[in-house]
Formats: sequence, C-alpha cells, structure tokens
Amino acid sequence: MGSERHELSLEAPAGVPLTARASEPLPAPDGPLAARKPMRARVQAVLRPAFAVLGLGMLVLLVRNVGAEELRKVLTRAAPWLPLVFALELGRLSLDALATWVAYGGRARQVPFRSMFRAQLISTVVSTLAPAGRVAGEATKAALVSPYTGGATAMAAAATSQAASLVSTGLISIPCALAAYVMTGPSWLTLALGVHMVVLVLAGASMRAGMRAHRLGAWLKRRFHRIATHTEVFQESARSSALLPTRPILATLLGRVLQVVQYGVLAAAVGIDVTVVGALVAQGLNLVALAVGTLVPGQFGVSDGAFALSAKAFGTTAAKTMSIALIAHAMQVLFVLIGALTPLVWRARQQPT
Repeated sequence: MGSERHELSLEAPAGVPLTARASEPLPAPDGPLAARKPMRARVQAVLRPAFAVLGLGMLVLLVRNVGAEELRKVLTRAAPWLPLVFALELGRLSLDALATWVAYGGRARQVPFRSMFRAQLISTVVSTLAPAGRVAGEATKAALVSPYTGGATAMAAAATSQAASLVSTGLISIPCALAAYVMTGPSWLTLALGVHMVVLVLAGASMRAGMRAHRLGAWLKRRFHRIATHTEVFQESARSSALLPTRPILATLLGRVLQVVQYGVLAAAVGIDVTVVGALVAQGLNLVALAVGTLVPGQFGVSDGAFALSAKAFGTTAAKTMSIALIAHAMQVLFVLIGALTPLVWRARQQPT
C-alpha cells in the first residue's frame, strides 16, 4: 500500500532534477468548495452502488429474456475471435497513452513512453469503475507520471488529453450518425448521435478555452493563493499548443477508428454479416450507451439493452447483438484485472539520483 500511495503522489521525489519540481502537489482549496466535497462524495457513494445493482439486475433480466442457452451458443462461436479483439483493445489503449504523451508538447521527451503506457494500464481500473470515468483515469495517469515534469504540467497534459478525447469522440460520431441514418432512417439513434457530436465537440473546445483563459487564471490566483504558482504553470502548459491540439486529437481519433474495427470484428464473431455501415452503427450504439450509462460502472446492463434493442436494425437476433456487448464487457473486465495487477508485476522506473 505504501508504494501505491507514493505512485499516486504529485510530489516530485528527491531524485528528480530541480526543473521538474516547478510544480509541487496542488493543495486543496479552502472554503466552500472544500466543504462541499464530503456531501458530493456521500451522494456518489450511494448512487454508484445503486446504479451498479440496477445495471446488473437489468443485465440478468435481459439474459433471461433472450435465453441463456442461445447466448451460450453465440458466445462459444465467437471464442476464436477473442485474441484479435484483445489485440485491438490493446492498440486502442496504446493510442490513448500516446494522446496523453504528445499532449506534453515539447516536454514529452521528459516522460518515458513506457512509463506512460504503464500509467495507462493502471488508469484503466479507475476510468472503468470511478464515477468520473475517463476524467478520473487521466488524473490517475497525471499523478503516476508527474515526477518527470511536476504536478501542474502533468495535469495540464491530462486535461488536454481529456479535451482531445471529447472532440475526437464527437468527430467519430459524425460517420456513426450517417451510418445510423442509412440503416435506420431518422431514428432515435441517428438523433442521439447528432446531439452527441455537437455536445462533445463544444465541450472539448470549451474545456481547452477555459484552460487557457487569462481571466479565469487570474481569478483562481486571487481566490486561491496557495495554488497561484501551480495555476501559472498549468496555463503556460495549456497555452503552449493550439486551442484544439492536432496530435492529441489525431491519436484519440485513431483510437476511436480502431474501436470501430473492433466492433466490426465483434459483429462478425457473433455471426452478423458485417459491413462498414454496420460497424459504425455498432460503435454508435457503444458511444450512446457510454453517454447514457455514465453512472453505471462499465455500463453493465445499459449497453446490453441498447444492443438487444438494435437486433431488428441489424436484421438478426437479440442474442447475437447482445453478445457483442457481453464480449466487450469481458474485455473490459480483463483489462481491469490487468490494470490492477500492473503495479505488482511492473514496478515504476526509479529516477536517477
């Protein structure tokens, strides 16, 4: 436990050069914000388990409705495809790690990519199980690699990566919405993906604009004197790249494209005649489930229901479409286990003294 707490600290260890100590751990703000945290934590502590139970209950009902034996047959047929699905998921995670790494800009060379990939594996546990999802995962990555650059710089790169993820997910929603229109017409899925695209692109751009805003930075420095230095370093890092940084967005977008391929492979694995349109629609269903089931850990029950309801659009059975979500859950659980074991079998690189 002690070593894990050290890894999650934003403080640079003694062996790191003084240039990396420019940003020490960000202190918690005083006042009303700090007072609200316990209430928020209590609400999440109640809602998260409640939604988890609700999602699992929904999943059980779906399995009973579709037929456990029918699902077993479909999943058995899909088993030989699992190594390819695993490799595609590993590739997607590598691109997510690359997106955060290039978000450091000129300071990326200070962070070994192997350390970033290790942090990516560990953060998978947090991003899958924590209420904030990818936001919490990016914060975890920042904490794990902060000894190389300092806490404020690491958090700026993490926030940039998160904004890039929002923008790229919005961009991939465009072909998914077009594919949904071709397959289903002006349906709820087409509308949901259109709204999804607009909201996420605007959210990502707004997030980056806020990170760079002079007035916001000045207000934070006046309001929270203890983090004034960290705010300056954070904003300097954020302003070192364009409002919409090309390389992080491209890396996360390629990750989403790889996920489209993955869902196409999953569709073929369960016996659906896969096309480019079908693969894009499957990815679109996944994106909508992620958005709707934010409070449900792993979207268990939510994505399964969305895929089961789409059986008619795919021209197949609910057992086959639902099996796509079930295999995706299996990969999710597998990478959570890998991430949980990573700190035990892959020790953090020691800094030179």
